Amino acid sequence: MPASVPDRYSLEIRLGRDGDVEEWLATDTSLDRPVLVRTLGPESTSERRAEFVEGVSGAAKVSHPHLARVFAVDTVEGGAYSVSEWTGGASVADRVDASQAIELPDFLPNASGLAGALASLHEGGVTHGGIDLHAISYSAEHAAKLGGFGRARRTGAEGDVRSLAAALETALTGSPPGGPSPSERIDGLPKAIDRILRAGQSGELTAAALEKALQAAPTPRAPRAGSAKTSRRLLYAALGLVVAAVGLVALGLAFSTGGEPILPPVQTSNPTALATSTTASVPVKRPDVVAIGNVTTFDPYGGGGEHDDDLPNLIDGDEETRWRTEQYLDPLPLLKPGVGITFTISGSPSRLSLAGLSRDTVFEIYWSDAYFADLSGWSRVLGGKAGPGTTEVALPDRVDGFWMLWLVELPLQTEGTYYSAIAEVRFLP
Repeated sequence: MPASVPDRYSLEIRLGRDGDVEEWLATDTSLDRPVLVRTLGPESTSERRAEFVEGVSGAAKVSHPHLARVFAVDTVEGGAYSVSEWTGGASVADRVDASQAIELPDFLPNASGLAGALASLHEGGVTHGGIDLHAISYSAEHAAKLGGFGRARRTGAEGDVRSLAAALETALTGSPPGGPSPSERIDGLPKAIDRILRAGQSGELTAAALEKALQAAPTPRAPRAGSAKTSRRLLYAALGLVVAAVGLVALGLAFSTGGEPILPPVQTSNPTALATSTTASVPVKRPDVVAIGNVTTFDPYGGGGEHDDDLPNLIDGDEETRWRTEQYLDPLPLLKPGVGITFTISGSPSRLSLAGLSRDTVFEIYWSDAYFADLSGWSRVLGGKAGPGTTEVALPDRVDGFWMLWLVELPLQTEGTYYSAIAEVRFLP
């Protein structure tokens, strides 16, 4: 449960946990603006709360365009809290999970800006101590900003630079350091950026030196249309496809009785499509149908299931039938991190409708292209809190795969127990 915060801040949506810190989208009712509230609950020690306040207070004294602004921090009975600016809610980790690396034209300005923000912290005697992709917010509407203040400190100033350089490489390539260099993965990226990022990761640079190096780096060029130069990654992929194609033809020849290769028939609903494909590009319209193939409970921290026999009620089209969780005598967060329902989906849903989800249920939505029995294998895409009636949320662009509704807080019902019920789940195109 979140620590008590002043009435001025109205907690609206639970965003999840950042280590031992709980995050909420809230409203500063005095100024009528959205803010990010981070809290430590009663399970935290007095030493941890002091560390939290110290880290946030230090960041509050530093001003930089690429540093999330801090508005308030304090200890309260049973915990501590901080209030900072709302930067849109999208972290670089979210972008990487969605296979959306930072575009080349935006990389250097944001990378050097983040290094400058870290340099400002260090000049003020402040160590972040916990930089990673989740601590950096970024979207098309908002410049990259360093946040996540008050995390349990893992590193010193040198570790801050190492961590930031590693995060920048991952944000650029979509993969953690250790593989091919960024210039080998991305056409048009100067090798100088490879050297700068590796120098930062090896501890050779201070934050200020990293900022200056990124500011002086050559501007990446966009790949030319039709350019013969292709990154090694794409070349390897192309060679792999050629080898696979040759293998298929060889298999066809080996098993064909008439000496002709056995190849799969071409499937097309347009008999002229093959004849015109070399001269015209025909846009393919994504199907408007979203189908649910399977529904299962997801309970890795409990007994393995929750009223599984009632799961068909969620997709039977009848809002008079329902599924509900088990009834708990204590708040769910005191017992386990949550309980979920997974859906196997065909199509690309744009919205999720939860009819009759018990009011005040706090939930999160996850997605994965494969089914994992552990929560760590899933990607969190959003969170929310159910209101009266039907709760509907917009979904990010995903095609097929597995979606999960993860319930993290259940409301207290009139029976004196905690549980949630749902009448109908609809994935809408």
